[in-house]
Amino acid sequence: MTDYNALAVALKTTLQADAILGDPANIKIIETRRRGFSLSDEKDAQFFSPGDLPAIAIIANARAKDSALVTTNEIRETLRAEIILISRSRDNQAGLDVHQALVFHLERVLDKQKSSANDLGIDAFVRALSTTDEQIKSGDYYYLISTTAADIELTAAF
Repeated sequence: MTDYNALAVALKTTLQADAILGDPANIKIIETRRRGFSLSDEKDAQFFSPGDLPAIAIIANARAKDSALVTTNEIRETLRAEIILISRSRDNQAGLDVHQALVFHLERVLDKQKSSANDLGIDAFVRALSTTDEQIKSGDYYYLISTTAADIELTAAF
């Protein structure tokens, strides 16, 4: 069985090791579970409050896994992970510029994790990286949400 928690922790550790993403001045919270965000200022364990932003939520099992027998005594599993980056700004363009710079760093860090020399530390490699963006305006703020999806390839001996 796949240890989704170990994968989420490996992704979090990788992101926190980056000078930009690991700096609390740039990303306040990196969570290893799905969280939304609340447009109100209420504190809720299910949501990031505006004061928590910018934040990252890591979902290690965003879709069902695929597996294939590769060699004797080895199974290769492919999982889909999502990393959701949420930020907010009063100025749409300035906020978008900062947000996109963070997305760039996120993609750069993940893109490096695609070889045995530079993997996620748990025999996990990143493939097929892509990001989608959306914006929500609420009151005086623009909420910027980017979902970076990646196929994670795990090799497991049995």
